[in-house]
Amino acid sequence: MKEINLSEMSIKTAVRIMMEDSEYSQFQKVAEALGIRKSTFQSALDNDALRVRDLLKVADLLGYQVKIGQK
Repeated sequence: MKEINLSEMSIKTAVRIMMEDSEYSQFQKVAEALGIRKSTFQSALDNDALRVRDLLKVADLLGYQVKIGQK
C-alpha cells in the first residue's frame, strides 16, 4: 500500500500520484468522472483548496482510502 502524506506535498501532487496507477491520466477526466466542473476542480487543486468531501471522492475513485492520524 502506497502512503501519501499531505503534510509533505500539495494536494495536486498527491492526486497526481494517485492517478499514476489508475486509468485516469488527466485531471479533466477525474473531474468528469466525479461530476465536478473541470475549472472548479483545477482551481481547487491549483490553490491547494480541495474540499475534504471532494478529496474523499477522488481517493475512492482512484482506489485509495484517506486516513487521518495524529502526529
